[in-house]
Formats: sequence, C-alpha cells, structure tokens
Amino acid sequence: MARALNLLSTVVLASGALLGAGTPAGAADPAPEIIPIDLLLAGSYTDASREAIEIWNKAVPTIKFVEQDTPAALRVMEYKTAKGVQSHVNIKGAGRGWVYLEVGDAQLYKPSRIVVHELGHILSLPDLGPGSPCSKVMSGAWGGSDCENVQPDAAERAAVRDFFAANDVGDRVPWWASAPAAR
Repeated sequence: MARALNLLSTVVLASGALLGAGTPAGAADPAPEIIPIDLLLAGSYTDASREAIEIWNKAVPTIKFVEQDTPAALRVMEYKTAKGVQSHVNIKGAGRGWVYLEVGDAQLYKPSRIVVHELGHILSLPDLGPGSPCSKVMSGAWGGSDCENVQPDAAERAAVRDFFAANDVGDRVPWWASAPAAR
C-alpha cells in the first residue's frame, strides 16, 4: 500500500511539473502587434478617434494602435458628402487602409461608437447586419441612433484576438473583397 501511495504521489508531482513547465511564473506576455495610425485628417473626429484607439487597445491587448504625427499605413479622415452619412473603410490589409468618417454621421450616432465600429473592420470584423443588437459594436447603424455602446463584447474581442493570433498586420482580411496589401 505504501509503495502504491509513493508511486501515486510521484505521478502527481511529475504531472504538476509538466503542466507548469510551459508557463513559468513571471513570464512576459508576447509583445502586441503594433498598428501605426495617424489622425492628421480626422478633423472633428480626432477626440473620438483617440477614445476608440484606447478602447481597442484595452479590449485586445495583443494589438496596439500607436498614433503617429506623420502619415501612417492606417489613416483616419473626416469627410462630407451631399447625403450626409456613410462612414466606411477601405482596407489595404489588416490594420492598414483608410477610415472615412462622414461628418453627418456624428449628428445621428455617438462619434466614438462610429470610430470603434470602423476600426473593428480594420481589425478584421465584418458588419453584422439588420437586427443586430446594440451590445455589438459591429451592429453599427443597425444598433439604432440611440445606441451608445462603445465596448466590443467578448465575442468581438475574441474574434480580433484569434485573427491576429493567426495573421499579421497587412495580411488579407478574408471578408474584404479587395486584393491583399503588399507586405
């Protein structure tokens, strides 16, 4: 009986050593994927853009938007159309391209929600479509003009984390119709 207990305790101790071997105490997390972004043309959306950058940087620590004061591979631009609405993106690969923020949209929707939504596209997330709830930032305008949620939910955060675990900045965003960017 004592021999069986000694054998069992040896197996338990060995299992514990093996389980802990891959994650030593104090091990640093991998460096986040850096996404340079400029707000040189963001106009009235500058503060909302900075808020959205902070939201995504906190929500998904494996990516990090870093604002720079020279043109970057990711640019944010305020613009105005006769229609007055139509914020959108032009993706040149994950974390790259243009975020176009229509001035009129800020009269209908919370500006930081607009930017969080559009940056979600840059981070690989597609629109959810009609009927999607306000709790999802990728519901966009379908969340309704009274929707003020600016926080990506757990599924949206996980989708971005999973995308960047398998892809790099500049890689093709699968649902985006344009050709992948040159790396």
